[in-house]
Amino acid sequence: MLIFYKSMDISASVIDVLKAIFFLDTPTRKDIARFAGLSTVSVTAILGRLVEKGLVAASGKTSSGGRPSAIYRIDGGFGCTLGIFVGSDRSRITAVNSAGEILDERGFTLSLSSLAGEHIKDILDQVSLEARRFLDGERLQGQRMFAAGVAVPGMVDTERGIWLHGLQFSGIEHVEIGAALGKALNLPVVLEDPARCAAQLALSRIGSAAAGELVFLYLGSGVGAGIIVGGELYRGSRGLAGEVGHFIVDQGGARCSCGNVGCLETVVSVPAILRRFQQRLSEGVISSLQRTDPAALTLENIREAAQDGDRLAQSTLFEIGDFLGDACAKLIQLYNPRTLIIGGPAGMLGDFFREATLQKIRQQVIPEMLVDLHLEFNASESGDEALGSALIAQRWAWQHIGQLMRGQSGTTS
Repeated sequence: MLIFYKSMDISASVIDVLKAIFFLDTPTRKDIARFAGLSTVSVTAILGRLVEKGLVAASGKTSSGGRPSAIYRIDGGFGCTLGIFVGSDRSRITAVNSAGEILDERGFTLSLSSLAGEHIKDILDQVSLEARRFLDGERLQGQRMFAAGVAVPGMVDTERGIWLHGLQFSGIEHVEIGAALGKALNLPVVLEDPARCAAQLALSRIGSAAAGELVFLYLGSGVGAGIIVGGELYRGSRGLAGEVGHFIVDQGGARCSCGNVGCLETVVSVPAILRRFQQRLSEGVISSLQRTDPAALTLENIREAAQDGDRLAQSTLFEIGDFLGDACAKLIQLYNPRTLIIGGPAGMLGDFFREATLQKIRQQVIPEMLVDLHLEFNASESGDEALGSALIAQRWAWQHIGQLMRGQSGTTS
């Protein structure tokens, strides 16, 4: 563990400078002074000490008009955060350093009891065990771990750290998973849903200046939206914002787990896409996918068939893309984002959703709202949710860096 803060005075001014460097897009001395409410003379002196201790480094200069100014960044060795994604078919743990670089990552699969009432115990026990093993790994030795972000499917109350509903996990109802994992790992835990984790990751890659207001529509085991407003995640009054999986898009569709009929989640989530294809194949429709065991059908199978010109695959994905476009139109009308990203596991099918999705958006949204819109389909990587949750934990850590550097950490929601 790095005990770097015992070698220098951790005053409120030092903490304010560090926070400014982390949260500003291009932290020059003047910008840091303005953010921290300090004089440039004081900031210069503090930066000198931080650079000397190896906690901060210069990383280039501004390229705009006038005299170039040095831009500062937090050194990667300052501290780390953990990201954990809990999925029904795959789970993952990732550690990132203070520069946002991946230090280590590992996938694992949960083994759940046949009894639904045992699932939460199985999840807590196995996630805690995997995370402790991960933290004891060679690559993390000597690192200061500030906090952990945990992404779970379904519905979460981020404010209180409560997993409200578990979607494909049975028996998950109002579980205080944030506190339980925080106690098991001896770390503050920030609970989130995968959509917001994906949105945070997208923002870190694009940059807040380029992304503007951003909405990430996540298509996974469930469907949700991560919303970025003013460079920050918008969570709503209880951390429930973005539950767009329950937009009604198909009046004659399937019944949703929420009790309604035709929710977006019953059409564009991964299980819904697979069910739709399995149903078409059971009807005997001619398709190259008939060579695949319906029970073993995957998104990769569907994408390959569509790429090879399979008519069933292409027409069914076009149909799904139309429903997706309906939801996107509503999101654009509500939030008027500059950037709308459609991703998550089903994002790999984006090339075959695109035409129908764009058609529906253009039909429903006034042209003025589409002038600056950047629409992107994102083929998510398997570790994106865990990486995004680690970045969310990192932002939480920097909001509380004073307490953490003085060792006054606790468990958060």
